[in-house]
Amino acid sequence: MATYSLVIRRLMIVSLTIVVSRAITSPLLTLFLSDKLGLDQQDVGLLLGIAVFTATLLALYGGYIIDRLEKRRLLILAMLSSAIGFVLLTFAENLYLTTLTVVITETASALFLIGSKAILSENLPIGQRAKAFSLRYTLTNIGYATGPMLGVVIAGVYPIAPFLIAGGIAFASIFLMTGIPSDTASKPALAPPPSFLKTLKTLKNDRTLIMFTGGCLLSTVVHGRFTLYLSQYLLVTHDSKRALQIMAALLACNAITVILLQYQIGRFLDREKLRHWIAAGTGLFILGLVGFSLADDMLTWCVAMFIFTLGEMIIYPAEFLFVDTLAPEELRGSYYGAQNLAALGGALSPVICGYLLLHTPAPTMFYALSALTAMGGLLCYLSGRRVAVVQK
Repeated sequence: MATYSLVIRRLMIVSLTIVVSRAITSPLLTLFLSDKLGLDQQDVGLLLGIAVFTATLLALYGGYIIDRLEKRRLLILAMLSSAIGFVLLTFAENLYLTTLTVVITETASALFLIGSKAILSENLPIGQRAKAFSLRYTLTNIGYATGPMLGVVIAGVYPIAPFLIAGGIAFASIFLMTGIPSDTASKPALAPPPSFLKTLKTLKNDRTLIMFTGGCLLSTVVHGRFTLYLSQYLLVTHDSKRALQIMAALLACNAITVILLQYQIGRFLDREKLRHWIAAGTGLFILGLVGFSLADDMLTWCVAMFIFTLGEMIIYPAEFLFVDTLAPEELRGSYYGAQNLAALGGALSPVICGYLLLHTPAPTMFYALSALTAMGGLLCYLSGRRVAVVQK
């Protein structure tokens, strides 16, 4: 990371700290809201689902705002909103105000993700962006590997402390961003983008973007919240103690694999062959899902997770790199915001998988997910072919 500029180094560090602040609270949020508001798990799930859905839609406008305003200040605003939101959650008593607070924190997280990707693209040569996206994703996984454990330990001492600490980390991260020069200090001014409605029309008319986002949405059903449907499957097919043991091993396998191999794999991503990389990642997803359906001991579960994680390590930076290739310079944030709509697939995942587990034999879930990721991979591959044809 020492080879990157000050802007990139600080952005990478802030990306890690922001992820840690979210990860500290992630295993506790449903239980905390249930206790504070007196809701059952189904109602808490509905609350969080509404918040994620709303934040994803708002992020589309957030991407447009990122193109119009100074990105560093918007990232600072997002971090400040997250910090305030985490602290306000400790006072949760009213259902509607709590839902609004969760929407704000989720929107701030999406805005930070889109803005940070736009800054990476602006401040790096084309040839270095794949490595940077992979490094950023590695740091993200380090945060998610350590944060939840830290949050559980802290909550055992004082239940609301993880939320206060998360707010403190998000607030402290602001000071790293204040040392970064503004966009206008180092970049020539670009023509401001058109109105939001005209921008939406531009996005709507970009058939390649729509096809790619649709493919990403189908793929995100599979990899966006895979921990949720694996937990659902294990609780159906195993007793709770064994399910927790397998899930702990799978999470450890996923985190270790990403931390050790993500950056190395990301170095080899090639813009001219992105569609082939996406096809390879999709194939690995399918192999991993089939492996899950056949797994009958800890070793086979972990081998399947290793294969699945290899697909994940290819797909994430490849998706970012594809949008980076597709987006006009003056609409980069808007394109990232549009592609972020694929996150809705993660919200659909537990609903689809819960229905399949209830009405079909349990392994059927993995074969249905394999079909979805195959369709998503095909759409992404065809999008890549369209770009290749245009470039020729």
